[in-house]
Amino acid sequence: MSRDLRGAVLYVLAAFGAGFLLGPMREFLLVPIMGRLLALFVELPLLLGFCGWVAPRIIRRCGVPPGGARLRMGFAALALLLTLEFFTGVALRGWDLRGWAADFATLPGLLTLLAYLVFALLPRWAGAAIDTPRR
Repeated sequence: MSRDLRGAVLYVLAAFGAGFLLGPMREFLLVPIMGRLLALFVELPLLLGFCGWVAPRIIRRCGVPPGGARLRMGFAALALLLTLEFFTGVALRGWDLRGWAADFATLPGLLTLLAYLVFALLPRWAGAAIDTPRR
């Protein structure tokens, strides 16, 4: 397995695990109090902050080289994450593909799509920080 794919698998497992912990707290504690959109505004910075923290550690551990490999790592992780999210939603919420896709046309869904894009780009961005020499 290539270093970028190994990094993608570890990155998605870390992110999915964190989301699996935060998601129920969002749904059962925050959504009833503040609604879905505000609950996402609380959860997403925590989740993306964790991803920004873990990405460089995974990059170092797997030895993912700078540049395109880190971009491949992020987008491979996104493909894996979307697959896991969909099948978890099918199993736990009874989602179907049409309903899942339609949800992205809502404001919370668009915010989620933006967060997915940031998630995919974080290995490239966060990885650049470990390549910058310190003075």
